[in-house]
Amino acid sequence: MNKTILKVTVAVLALILTGCGAQSQDQASSSSSTSVKTEKKQEQKQDKKQSAKSSSQKEPQKETSSQTSGSIASSQSSSNNNSRPAPNNESRLSKLNADLNRTLGHVVLPQNDGLGQGSSQLNIRFTGDSDNYTVYYSVGNKARPLNDPAIRNEAPYATLSKKTYSSFVSAKAAVDYRSGDGDQGLPTVDLGHDITGTIDSGAGNRYLHWNEGQWSLVVHAAAVNGEDPQPMAKQVVEMLENSYLPAPNSVAAGEFEINGNNKLTWQDGKTVYSLEGQSVQTIITMAASIN
Repeated sequence: MNKTILKVTVAVLALILTGCGAQSQDQASSSSSTSVKTEKKQEQKQDKKQSAKSSSQKEPQKETSSQTSGSIASSQSSSNNNSRPAPNNESRLSKLNADLNRTLGHVVLPQNDGLGQGSSQLNIRFTGDSDNYTVYYSVGNKARPLNDPAIRNEAPYATLSKKTYSSFVSAKAAVDYRSGDGDQGLPTVDLGHDITGTIDSGAGNRYLHWNEGQWSLVVHAAAVNGEDPQPMAKQVVEMLENSYLPAPNSVAAGEFEINGNNKLTWQDGKTVYSLEGQSVQTIITMAASIN
């Protein structure tokens, strides 16, 4: 009886121990599984961080590559632009002046054609030599070579003349200069810019005269036609505030007509230059550019 009870007790204890061992193995297995999962998650996080870091390092490389490509393209574009020929900005007048200088030697000529924006159809013909010459400026239906015979059929809008005299005195006498000493007692007109002119009327004409430096200036108007010289005189004074006429070494004269030709004349030693034209503004612009 006692042996039987002992055997049963031993068997029960064996079963209990077996169960505990299995439970311990399950817990160990579970713990091991949990540890493996945790390590995998940590590895995945590290992989993601490394991937993100690697990606962020590649972005500046891409940007640098893009900037380098842009710099190369810009450099190539700049090189291409520099290799292109520069546009020819030489004016028609400059070319014709060069032709005149080759023909007459270095002579005094306007550097502005007086046409505002200039003209690609400007034509020039001349007569004479370096001491005495006349240059005719005209605009045709097309540009022609210097002294082309067809230019004779074009009406000149301006004419420049040079005449050389035997003496300084003879050259000075050729300029119609008025000192203004004989204008005392005549009616005066305010022309602006602190300049006062005098009006001499008679025989159906009006002459408005004033002096600026060595220049004697006069505007002629036909009183019988109701012409008034004052508007043109004020216009000339205004233009001369911005345009400087050639400085004579003795005397110079400007003669303007309300309806007619206008003329600027100045002395340079034994030489007298004259510039004539229908437009006051044109001849003043041309004279101011003479070189």
